[in-house]
Amino acid sequence: MHWQKLIDASRLYREHVKNANKCYDLHMEQRNPEQWERDEGPSDDEVALLIKFLNQWVTRYPSDEDSRVRLKQAYVNVLPRLRLLEGYDLVEARFDSRVADGKTLSGIIQEVFGTLASAGTKHQWTGASKTLHILRPQLFVMWDTAIRGGYAVSESSEDYARLFLPRMQREAQEAVDSYVAEKQSEPRAAVEELQELGGSRPITKLVDEYNYCKFTLRLPELWE
Repeated sequence: MHWQKLIDASRLYREHVKNANKCYDLHMEQRNPEQWERDEGPSDDEVALLIKFLNQWVTRYPSDEDSRVRLKQAYVNVLPRLRLLEGYDLVEARFDSRVADGKTLSGIIQEVFGTLASAGTKHQWTGASKTLHILRPQLFVMWDTAIRGGYAVSESSEDYARLFLPRMQREAQEAVDSYVAEKQSEPRAAVEELQELGGSRPITKLVDEYNYCKFTLRLPELWE
């Protein structure tokens, strides 16, 4: 997409969604990232805070004790692989690059996503994408049922890693490239400037707002 569409979508998101990014910004402020780097996993309160955030976005993630324990255990199981994703960002990531043990970046993402999505008594495809965005906001883009339909992908960890994220990368790269061409900016600076124009949020969040306005809300301005 052209960079102006990305920024227009961010404005439309704030206009059409009640309290827009209130719970997102509050969660990013309240969460303790260091808790999620412990080998034993985050505290029970930190897990509960994450589930609260997921359900503020109508994810319907079970919040009982058993569900919290399952999510924490799933997280501990994927933490070694999740650590391998540190430093990657959506715009520059090479999903076919080898990361560790002969596995590609895409392959590791698929494993992490699949484990978190199946942590509960039923698969949480939307919840897993939101969880991963919170944990690695520069790399992961959230999705929902309408967005999956818009990009012709199914509910699966394979489609998220091998189809959805590369398509989100193309959207983000098009926005950055068009901004660079028009503003005579360097690519890294362009990302930072676009994020600033979008309310000082990661470009992955801005792409999600674009998707939400286009496919979930079906706003005509983004179909022109």
